[in-house]
Amino acid sequence: MEQNQTHRIEIDIAALVLRYAHTRIVRPKALTMMTGSMERFGQITPVLVVVDDSLFVLIDGYLRVWSLKRLGRDTVMAEVCPAGELHALFGVLSRTGERHWESVEQAWILRDIKDRFGCTASEMARSVGHDLSWVSKRLALLETLSDNILQAVCKGQVSTWAATRVLVPLARANPSHAENLTHYLAKTPQSCRNLAAFLKHYENSNRQTRERMVTAPSLFFKANESRDERTLAQALEQGPEGEWIKDCEIVTHVLRRLLRRVNTVIYTGQTEMDRTRLICVFQDALSVVAKIEEKIGKVDAK
Repeated sequence: MEQNQTHRIEIDIAALVLRYAHTRIVRPKALTMMTGSMERFGQITPVLVVVDDSLFVLIDGYLRVWSLKRLGRDTVMAEVCPAGELHALFGVLSRTGERHWESVEQAWILRDIKDRFGCTASEMARSVGHDLSWVSKRLALLETLSDNILQAVCKGQVSTWAATRVLVPLARANPSHAENLTHYLAKTPQSCRNLAAFLKHYENSNRQTRERMVTAPSLFFKANESRDERTLAQALEQGPEGEWIKDCEIVTHVLRRLLRRVNTVIYTGQTEMDRTRLICVFQDALSVVAKIEEKIGKVDAK
């Protein structure tokens, strides 16, 4: 057998060392689906393990193991990686096409590699086939978020999107505010749209308003939903004619802004390349206006 060739064996689940269980986000729906699949078809894909001091350390396949436990099974089919634990971890991170890894999960594994094996960020980047910024951003994610927030993500109470897009900037601005919002989201999940609106309003608000927002997030989300409902009702009432008027007002506003910038972007001595690039996009816009006028003229001619 070649040195790096894997081989399959059957292992008692009780003998597995779940060293990296904390790096996996638990999703009840995914666990239920996997359990149902295991019950109908059995285990199709082996889990990945390495041998460490005669112990079998589970590297990949935690969802499969948890599903087998649910079904009361005692053993699991495993593929043993002879190249060692570090090589196996790098291999899991580099095979991104086989599994959708959340950025937080990748961050946990990278931090474990750093702490356990003393690898530098540059070494990890080369080994997983990414640039240094990819590794740095993920490690920074764990440094920004508190253990409470990370635990909420790990348990599936808060989505990774909410953690990376909303809680991270919130934590940088005020860690306690991020904690308060996490506590609320763990009990009352919100859509990405609502959370994006929350962050935008938070960024544009003064200190007093921010305190109110994180102290009682439900008030903001209820008010935001009411605004959305009113906007939808108005759109339905006004119909496409109302949308036409609104869009025309937006276009007029943009054109006035362009008018103010003409002397700044179009000037004597400008290179031909720059002038051509600016005029071309303006001509494209004019051609669309001409097509609209043409269509209106055809309607009036009938």
